[in-house]
Amino acid sequence: MNEHEGVIEVRKAFEGVIQRPWDSPMWLHLVRGRWLLLQLSDYTLELWDLDAVEYTYPVTTYTGLEGFVNGVVLAEKANGVEIILSTTLFHVYKFAPDLPYRQEVRAVSPPLTLVDSFRGYSSAKTREGQLLAFGESAGDPLRACIVDESTRHSVELSFGTHVFEGQKTLDICMRDDTIFVARHRNLELYMSSDVKRALETGSTTARAVSPFQSFTYPGDLLLHSPQFHSTTPVYFDAPEGSVALAHFVDGEWQAILVSPQLRSSNPQERDYKIYNVGPIGSRAGTIYGIRAGENGYRCTVFCDYLLTLHYGKRGSDSGEGFPEQVRDRSHLLVSWEIPDVGVDLPRPECMAIDEAVGICVAAMGSGRIWIGDAVPRVEPKALDVVSLFPGRTPHPDPRWPLLPPLYFWDTFYPGPLSQSDLVDEVAPGWSTAVDHYWPWRNNPEAYGGILWFVEHFMGIPGPARSCLFSAEALFETSGALPSPTLEEFVDVNGRIFRISTDVEWVTVSRLVDGTTIEGIINCLKDNRMRGLTSYNQDWMSDYMAIYQHMNWYHTFRRSTS
Repeated sequence: MNEHEGVIEVRKAFEGVIQRPWDSPMWLHLVRGRWLLLQLSDYTLELWDLDAVEYTYPVTTYTGLEGFVNGVVLAEKANGVEIILSTTLFHVYKFAPDLPYRQEVRAVSPPLTLVDSFRGYSSAKTREGQLLAFGESAGDPLRACIVDESTRHSVELSFGTHVFEGQKTLDICMRDDTIFVARHRNLELYMSSDVKRALETGSTTARAVSPFQSFTYPGDLLLHSPQFHSTTPVYFDAPEGSVALAHFVDGEWQAILVSPQLRSSNPQERDYKIYNVGPIGSRAGTIYGIRAGENGYRCTVFCDYLLTLHYGKRGSDSGEGFPEQVRDRSHLLVSWEIPDVGVDLPRPECMAIDEAVGICVAAMGSGRIWIGDAVPRVEPKALDVVSLFPGRTPHPDPRWPLLPPLYFWDTFYPGPLSQSDLVDEVAPGWSTAVDHYWPWRNNPEAYGGILWFVEHFMGIPGPARSCLFSAEALFETSGALPSPTLEEFVDVNGRIFRISTDVEWVTVSRLVDGTTIEGIINCLKDNRMRGLTSYNQDWMSDYMAIYQHMNWYHTFRRSTS
């Protein structure tokens, strides 16, 4: 945007496009502002040079990955860059290609040669020296670990007292003598010295260290997609030693700061406090991904019809001190219009940003990889874009390959039904025959199935199973259509949740620990619904997943159902 004229620049075309097969892009990442790492649905890893005159073929490929990439850690080296990738099947791979920087002129043909690999960890987050941080461990996707790369010894970052243990680890920051761990509900701080001491004792079986301080997020927020910054942006005016965490609420780029109140060589004596200091950037349309730059000065938002690039800026000094003075930091640098809205579909979370050079990339279901350059280095060139044909529907998320043939708000159970027809009725109006009426609901591969809802919407790993539902979703009553809302009780790893789902929204409540499906049925039989006690906790974690599901349904499924 031109700040003097107040005009936002909206570009009608991108600066480049890479065409891959339909529904194939699964993950991508930018390296040194020039190189694009891209994984396809057949697990192939490709490396593309964005400085190339034409984007016809990748520079090199690697076909040995097992699982889809879910974490990347980069380390600058004198002769190139070290790339560590983790996959969903708990494999870790290391490459060390010689990759020039943007517009660096020298002959190069960088192969993706595997230099090391090991198993047992997933969701790579960060590194410090020989220490690697992972959000998941084989056998327990909730166990975050620090691993010594040279010895493969590991230390578990255990949950603090009174912290809900069914939370995924979303990001990790290792800053000098303190390790910061962001989970959906809590942010926890660990002593680096405790971790290093445990690693020195030597064991490939993870020992556990406990946090010295645990926080709930301001306003009892339930975060999704948070990202620690490698450094704290200066526009925060934050105290020395603060750590910044980008997060996203209702489509807004916001931030949380963790700041020490006292100076001490011992982290336990610093009395850290947590603050919410957003918003910084906003969105337009249905969000398919948000990425903040590593240092927190740029953020890109991937929507159904726009790719936008924002940057943070210093707020006006209100004289009220930190953190109240840091309010209005929203600034939109440039937007690109995404072609073929309603025919093509963004690939969820398949996007990347390099804030240093202003490059954004985003993948579509059609196989197009759009490349946006905020400051183009060359004259715009005509893009050779393959035309799309209406009627071919991109898959909303190939990680969940099964698309249900119908939803309970589309077509209700076929044939005239009476209340006496209800299968497996265990209490008046309640049935356990979920698999009979909606066979896809408990299928672990179903997009929009119960496992998808639990993992994407609630932020809790499975297994998950819908066990009991209200028959109001099946029957006509007094000439009216069946209820468009499905009330069900779901077992998630032994914890029971009540979920209400309709075409527009989902609400979730967690029942107190110890609740069983059998106990719920007894309450329903005795008409004692009020006897079902739930925690006063909001479990709506990732709004983006629900908005994406609704957008796909309204755009592609409803029009053909």
